[in-house]
Amino acid sequence: MWTNPGNPSRLRGQEIVRDAESFDAIIDDKLYLGNLSAAESPLLMSRLEITHILSVCPDYLAPDANVKHLTLPMTDDEHFNILQHLHTTCQFIQQALDGGGRVFVHCVMGISRSATVVCAYLIFSRQLSASRAIQFVRKRRPRSRPNYNFIRQLQVFSECNYDISPVAAPYVAWRRRQDFDGANSLRVIDAMSITDRLFLSFDFPSNKTHATALLEHLGVTHIVSITPDNVSRAGDILTGLVHKHFIVSNTSKEALLVVLPLLCQFVTSALADDSRVFLHCMDEVRAGIVICAYLMSTRRIGVSQALEILQDHVPLFEENPVIRRQLELFEQCEYAPSYGHPLVRAWLSVPNLAAQTSPISGPGYVDGIVQKGKALQASVMALVGAVG
Repeated sequence: MWTNPGNPSRLRGQEIVRDAESFDAIIDDKLYLGNLSAAESPLLMSRLEITHILSVCPDYLAPDANVKHLTLPMTDDEHFNILQHLHTTCQFIQQALDGGGRVFVHCVMGISRSATVVCAYLIFSRQLSASRAIQFVRKRRPRSRPNYNFIRQLQVFSECNYDISPVAAPYVAWRRRQDFDGANSLRVIDAMSITDRLFLSFDFPSNKTHATALLEHLGVTHIVSITPDNVSRAGDILTGLVHKHFIVSNTSKEALLVVLPLLCQFVTSALADDSRVFLHCMDEVRAGIVICAYLMSTRRIGVSQALEILQDHVPLFEENPVIRRQLELFEQCEYAPSYGHPLVRAWLSVPNLAAQTSPISGPGYVDGIVQKGKALQASVMALVGAVG
């Protein structure tokens, strides 16, 4: 029988969470991911026929002798080194499954630490990229969301071919960046690399010293800010940098779409001069649309491929109908949408889609927009011809 000491005082204050049992099968009948409450349930563990438990939060329980239990205390923060544990966790899971066992991996909420460990195992056992492993896990447990620090380390784990050596180039680069970020109180979301000269930020540092250190470290020469008003943190710390601030209203669904050509033109022009561009937008959806539009217009690729590239670099970015709808329209307008473009006017005229967050009405939505736009364009041309 299981024994549960039920002593929450053994946990750190911020770790004490009692939530409903939550778990999901990542690999059916073999590997499960869940929260602390689920791991504490002897009935649930028995029903799932769990033989091994991997705890990646401060110690919490002592299962009976029939269950093999490994505890690795980890903290869910922007600077914790989870890489140091991934070889051990992968070996523990693999050995359990090789012996016909069933493994339950958990942290407190089953969202970040345990999800990262399971992603690492999939990278190790199935040779998946970090982004594909994260997508695999999130499809089976949608609430899972490794923090960006852990995502960066999963990428390093993959680049090192699952063998973390202190002299491996990806590890050395990560370690240097980790030390730099720690010394300057920076986080991964302050600057994520899309290419070697294009960086994306969801949350520009508010501290001027830290922000300046980040931009100098990256060698940034140009900054693009996208905000709904005339307030931009970047403008407060600029010294010798080119800053382009785009004010894009949140109240009209076409506001971002029609400014995409100018955004793409600015980024493309800057990168052509061998410069480094830092794009800052606190709205992840808008930031993703801009990055995809840039990739589409410069590489002449489709929406799906652009989204795939973005998700390779920002695995937590979630596609939704609004994003795809605007990018498809950007492509249909040959990367030059404007208020007067027939396709844009047709899109704006569609009823019940005034709100930017409204869903697509059906699979043929974009085709319908295109057809309506072409009809409108034909009418305009006929009118011009008649006048001429």
